[in-house]
Amino acid sequence: MNHISESLPRPSLSILDIGSNSVRFAYMAQQPSGRFCVPDKQKLVCTTQLGKGLDATGLLSSESMDKTVSACGRFYAMAQEQQVPIYAYATSAVRDAGNRQALIEDIKRACPKMQLFILSGQEEGSLAYLGAFQGESGTLIDIGGGSMQVVTPTSAQSYPTGCVRARDWCPERPLPQMRDTLYAWLRSRVTLPQDTCAPYLGVGGTITTLGALLLQQTKYDGSRLSTLRLTPELLSTLLTKLYQMGDEERARNPLLSRRHDIILQGGLILLWLMEQLSIKWLTPTDHDGMEGFAAWLLQKGIL
Repeated sequence: MNHISESLPRPSLSILDIGSNSVRFAYMAQQPSGRFCVPDKQKLVCTTQLGKGLDATGLLSSESMDKTVSACGRFYAMAQEQQVPIYAYATSAVRDAGNRQALIEDIKRACPKMQLFILSGQEEGSLAYLGAFQGESGTLIDIGGGSMQVVTPTSAQSYPTGCVRARDWCPERPLPQMRDTLYAWLRSRVTLPQDTCAPYLGVGGTITTLGALLLQQTKYDGSRLSTLRLTPELLSTLLTKLYQMGDEERARNPLLSRRHDIILQGGLILLWLMEQLSIKWLTPTDHDGMEGFAAWLLQKGIL
């Protein structure tokens, strides 16, 4: 079990993010400013690929559902051990699946004292924006497993084009072919907003992992991401390098062990967005919908 150090701020709650590629968990503490932070700077991740095959069948697989329920149960037990309330939200895979109710009931049985919220795409984007910008404004790019969000000060758009869906649509092949296939797929599914503005922030495992790789990290450190200006040129060069490594070598990289088979698709989605929106550079950030969800719970009087 993960224990909170006595020297760190005492968490007041914990958050569970049930996504299309992974289940994430973090303790949250409220700072004097009112903002929420992760006191041990650790967001724990369990890869479940819940959204795998969803576009083809409209259903969640029994294997991915079992992995997701198991992960939720383990994280729930950690929150119970620390005696902090736990709140969960689910995103694209759960909201889009025809058999989502079966998963929801299984999660409720595994986590009986946990409140679970199913977010719409717009809500998902808005909470990620709230967590990333912390009261400031700009444009947020959020690439998840089942969906991506583009959020501006005046709009929140969500599209069913995450990296797991992209992998299902376009398995690995020569990089130029992947680019052409995915770009056509994105054009058929995405109408981008016209009110985007700088600064640009990027959240989600695809973007933060690419940022960590560009910073040449061997162990992920989200606190350093704010020093990076991720440009289309840097991204394109990195994707070529990752493709040339091959899947087996990517899987041996600790930063890519959980997403070695989807990083190229996720990176190409980001590259397309940057080209279409004429983004000169963006900054990855570890502050995302988990912090935003905690703030939303407080705003709604749930905490």
